[in-house]
Amino acid sequence: MKKVAKSVALLLVMGMVLVLLTGCGSNKLVATKTTEDARMGNYKEEVVMTFEKDKVTNIEMSMEFDKEETAAAMYSIFNMGLSMSNDDSMQGIEAKQEGKKFIMIMDAKAYAKSEGVSDEEMTKEAMKAALEADGYTVK
Repeated sequence: MKKVAKSVALLLVMGMVLVLLTGCGSNKLVATKTTEDARMGNYKEEVVMTFEKDKVTNIEMSMEFDKEETAAAMYSIFNMGLSMSNDDSMQGIEAKQEGKKFIMIMDAKAYAKSEGVSDEEMTKEAMKAALEADGYTVK
């Protein structure tokens, strides 16, 4: 009987590890595209949207440039806009630079405000369609 219990426990643990490693139950959209810009050069964009109960909770947008200086310039421009903002339009948005990447992280409320959409319009299917319409490849 102990052998059966150990086998069942081992199978359960292996099943949980498999679920965690494969991302089952993960409620995210990952969208990517490459953009060509005359001023900033070519860069890769990635948008990761996290959902809870089919509504966006968090958005992380990154832009990876050919040069670290371009990412630093984007970060500086963002911080300048943040410091000049007298209202709460930038509340819920943060940014950072990691090497050649400029990363912006925002909560759903900030994203909705910046895009002019309501919470009801921020379902997983609606966001996927919007990203695809903007030329992103969505997984």
